[in-house]
Amino acid sequence: MIIGLEPSLIRWEDYFLRSGDAFAPFWKSILQPQERHLLFVVGLGFDPRMCSAIREIMSQGGVGKRDCLLIAFDEGPDSPSRQYHDMVKSNDEELSELMIGKGNITKHQLRMWSADGHRIGSRNAASVFRRIDALTQYTDIVVDISALPQSIYFPLIAKLLLLLDSNEGSSPLPNLHVVVSESPDLDHIIHPVGIDDEATYLYGFGGGVDMEATAEIPRVWVPILGEDRGGELVRIYDLIQPDEICPVLPFPSSNPRRGDNLILEYRKLLLDGFLVEPTNIVYASEKNPFEVYRELAKTISQWSTTLQPLGSCKIVISALSSKILSLGALLAAYQLRRMGQLVGIGHVEARGYDISVHEPYVLKSMHQELFEVWLAGECYAP
Repeated sequence: MIIGLEPSLIRWEDYFLRSGDAFAPFWKSILQPQERHLLFVVGLGFDPRMCSAIREIMSQGGVGKRDCLLIAFDEGPDSPSRQYHDMVKSNDEELSELMIGKGNITKHQLRMWSADGHRIGSRNAASVFRRIDALTQYTDIVVDISALPQSIYFPLIAKLLLLLDSNEGSSPLPNLHVVVSESPDLDHIIHPVGIDDEATYLYGFGGGVDMEATAEIPRVWVPILGEDRGGELVRIYDLIQPDEICPVLPFPSSNPRRGDNLILEYRKLLLDGFLVEPTNIVYASEKNPFEVYRELAKTISQWSTTLQPLGSCKIVISALSSKILSLGALLAAYQLRRMGQLVGIGHVEARGYDISVHEPYVLKSMHQELFEVWLAGECYAP
């Protein structure tokens, strides 16, 4: 178990985060000086941000292959996302145009449901990449999570990190980047629909947390809060039955009052229902996944030390906010599990998503900010 914040835990540094006006110059500096072979991993969906990052990267020039693995996922015949077929088709056509003369697009059909009606999307996402030698033809793997649900990009990125870590010292290994187009305005009008009645642990992030052999070890729940997620919070609480809860609020934030608004939204549920101690609240920047990673790591380390006389603790993280904040949660869970901490990710699946504004020109005009997060590769070489 982890006792104290060990130096080896501080793995990801702020220096390898680029956003906004720094996004394009970063990619220009990477692509122009030498030949680079890129594999884009992109989700096929209706989200108007699907092609934003790849379009910007492609515009920076450079020579080398520019291939794309396009992940097409079917949320089921009853999914509300099916009504946006035209938007999905438009995104697919835009991606094809961007890739003309640059490289190949390989479409990967990812099954979300088994024949007997069980969810298998997360398990299948973890199997998209099986061997590192299939990736060594590329200098850079760029995973764009803008149009991917959490149940897919969490296990997919974790598997890529594991493959790279397991082959550390081998040469050559590709760099791993995660990019995302963030837009609070768009996030506010895209809603999960048909959430499951029960929460589960994401594939690859549940083993050990719910074992009967460790049932007496205290459970600490760290939910990262976002708007309109009360139903999911209740379901995850029922799954975990935590002994302590440490909610994470976004601060600093583009809206300085966002954290206060979230406290007002969930005050009755958190303070009166879950009996959360106000001193347990954690704050982390909504625009820096590495800060989220560090704050979660410190919080978990402190609880591990405090509860060591009781056999330490089991940690469950839930990411119920933006993708940048959620990425920080994934990094913390991945690294802590690698170091022996019992960490799970509590999650509630949805049947699909609904968007309250359908006019494409309105959606395209909403402000977006591009983020580049460099997770592994030459920048971390000693």
